[in-house]
Amino acid sequence: MKQAQFQKSVCVFCGAQDGDSENYKKEAFELGGLLARMNHRLVYGGGMAGLMGAAANGALASNGVVFGVLPKLLADLEVGHTGIQTLMTVDSMAERKHILLRESDVFVILPGGLGTLDELFEVLTANTLGFMSKPVIILNSGGYFTELLSWLDTIAARKFSRNPTELYSVASDLKQLEHLLT
Repeated sequence: MKQAQFQKSVCVFCGAQDGDSENYKKEAFELGGLLARMNHRLVYGGGMAGLMGAAANGALASNGVVFGVLPKLLADLEVGHTGIQTLMTVDSMAERKHILLRESDVFVILPGGLGTLDELFEVLTANTLGFMSKPVIILNSGGYFTELLSWLDTIAARKFSRNPTELYSVASDLKQLEHLLT
């Protein structure tokens, strides 16, 4: 299928782990289903485990289309999701991020670890510097990002960054997220 047949391509950055609450995985699965029902293509890191796999599985369960990008090193460890329509293998994490940014219209950030934070800051920086101008939505599931959001406010208050409300939106649940995606 061609990307033009979709409303949007939505990149979801999230953990390859489940985290400490089953709610994270449940919400990732529901997000995947929501994107499919909204006729949005899910773009993500290509993994089959954790929140990444849950989001992809949710999209697939609702007949959605999923595009994943996985570094060869991880593909060699057989962590790629073999059930998605497109799984692209690349040489590096930098190439992965470049393709994810290029292929996406909107970025949604779910709970995750250092890789997720790296991806969040990559898109915020690209928007800040003018390399792109694409919406970023942080899903603050159960307050997961509250302290980070406070820290981003501090950076802006100390004049090291623009006002955070110019850089991203925050949703506290999938209903708010759905509204931001329309």
